[in-house]
Amino acid sequence: MILRMLLVLLLSSPAWAQNSDDLFNYSKKQEEVLVVKVLASDLIVLEDGRHVKLLGIESLGPIPHPLAHYDEKGHIIEMPQEPTISLQEQAISYAQDLLENKKVKLEFDVDSTGTSNGYLYAYIFLPDKRMANAELLRMGFVKLKIIPPNVKYEDKLRAAYQEAKKEKRGLDGE
Repeated sequence: MILRMLLVLLLSSPAWAQNSDDLFNYSKKQEEVLVVKVLASDLIVLEDGRHVKLLGIESLGPIPHPLAHYDEKGHIIEMPQEPTISLQEQAISYAQDLLENKKVKLEFDVDSTGTSNGYLYAYIFLPDKRMANAELLRMGFVKLKIIPPNVKYEDKLRAAYQEAKKEKRGLDGE
């Protein structure tokens, strides 16, 4: 009897109703969102502040910064800049062009929350229906990283990776 009363109180509470909405939002298989920032070629920030890692891929890491050189008095020596742009810089620039300030569709797989790092994990579909995860692989800007149980689009991602490899784009063109 007491358990029933507690359950009725809990379910009728406004706080529970608000939290249940949050639970339903995170459990949805698809969600339309606005991307406001690309932090890495595999990590975006949404308008509501959530961070989303793109499933099936892994970035090359942060943009490399040249080491500072010093003269005998400890002053920094200005080194000439290389005219080439690193693959990491190209990857982030491409991801920014592809995703920033765009309404995209997140599609979740079996595990959308991953580890305890606070990220959501999703496939990202652009307004033109292309999958951003596959586009980044196709251009050779990211590594293929399939982690079960999130294997829904494994074939599509592997095909994009194979295309980049065959065409010697990005990582596979080096």
